[in-house]
Amino acid sequence: MKTIWIFGLLAAALFGGCAGSAPRMGTDGAANLDAMARSIAIEYRERCYEPVLARKVPDDMCQFDLFDKAERQWGTTFGSAELKSSANKLLGMKIETELQKLLVYDAPSQRYVAASTRTRYEIIAALKDKYRIR
Repeated sequence: MKTIWIFGLLAAALFGGCAGSAPRMGTDGAANLDAMARSIAIEYRERCYEPVLARKVPDDMCQFDLFDKAERQWGTTFGSAELKSSANKLLGMKIETELQKLLVYDAPSQRYVAASTRTRYEIIAALKDKYRIR
């Protein structure tokens, strides 16, 4: 009797622990894609773009990549317009990568793309443009 309780508690703990770690996506594929792109853009802006714009010392790989790209492309005296251009390129690559991963595993997003008159690349390009840094 005790072993049944132990196994039951163990199973409940395992399932309870796994349930909170996976991202919960809805049943609307367009909303899933939009929410993923929005979260990536907000995180990138706060974690990568704003510290580099403030000329803080990069303490994150994302900040270092952005600073390195801007410095290589525009020189050491790059301004905010040049930084936006570099940041939009890197942000676009990050959004595209994450949305491609989402389209592999999220069935509602797959159904949305299959039912849409646009290709997946057109949908991703529209989301990249929607969330670029202005």
